[in-house]
Amino acid sequence: MNRREAKRLVGTAWLDSDYRTAWETRIMRRRVPLYRAAIGALRALNAVTGGRNRPSFRVTRWERVAPHGGTFAMDKLETMTGRTDHPVTSRAELRARTSFASRLARAVSADEWPQIIAEYERRRRGERPQYRYVGHRPLNATSHALMDEAWVRGDLPTDPFRAWNVLKYEDEGAFYSSFFTHGNARGYAGGETNVGFQRGRVVFDVNWRQTASLAGEQAVLRRSRFLRAKELVKFFRTELKEVVRPPAEPAAAPTTYEDVYTPEVVAAVADFTKPEALRSPTARGETTPDRHRASAIEVANTVERALPPLTAAPRPSAGVPEAGSTTSHGARADHPRRPDGPVR
Repeated sequence: MNRREAKRLVGTAWLDSDYRTAWETRIMRRRVPLYRAAIGALRALNAVTGGRNRPSFRVTRWERVAPHGGTFAMDKLETMTGRTDHPVTSRAELRARTSFASRLARAVSADEWPQIIAEYERRRRGERPQYRYVGHRPLNATSHALMDEAWVRGDLPTDPFRAWNVLKYEDEGAFYSSFFTHGNARGYAGGETNVGFQRGRVVFDVNWRQTASLAGEQAVLRRSRFLRAKELVKFFRTELKEVVRPPAEPAAAPTTYEDVYTPEVVAAVADFTKPEALRSPTARGETTPDRHRASAIEVANTVERALPPLTAAPRPSAGVPEAGSTTSHGARADHPRRPDGPVR
């Protein structure tokens, strides 16, 4: 296949093409030596500018959910001290857990470069690609639980969420996504805990699978370079400001109370959005739930019966639904929706 023919491919025809793999590998061949040199320079900078609590900059392995429901390890640079599964909630905490060099690395996404290096080496050995340049970002189990809870609460439209549950288990992960480059993903306070961010992730990922093309991937990569340059400028401005006025610790967060949407209830309901082969034996009706799970399912059914019936409506092909707008089911986006049927 030549370049002219590749430009005409759209959607899964492009995503599954051999030309795409060869094109990605050529880009990696040019960039990997630069990434290795830059990581070495950042490590040297970290050694002379970091304090006693500076990050190690070693390559660490993070578990992500893989296609077909398995897991795999994702390589990343350690750019933060302390518990890596504990999110940073303030600039003061970020500065306490990072060094100048590691904050610089995070600004230009250097902590992601080991993934690209590892993927390039994998392809050189003739192995099947595990990562693509553009697609959906693979999540860990905690992030998947956040997405499931958002759907159970009615914050995500059901049809796109079901489609997203299929593609995340079938497609390879990616370094960049159209949501991060064209959906203003960095503009949501709280990141993946923000409902708007979660909607954007679902809608952009599902839409990308339908509209992907060579021109689209090139646009995402160009946009990613622009965003990194923008983050770099923001980084130096923030660093200069915080030298003069260090950030103060935020006020303590208010106490939160557990509601009926416990992790067990969320898991019981969200189990039914997964592809059939990946549902639990209980969701497939092959086993009887234990007492703890049965109680969660009973609460899920009570919530489901209390919600209004769904109404059919055309699904928007692209764009992120705003809070309070009409969704694919004709219900308001901020109104809870039920699953497609009671949980058995």
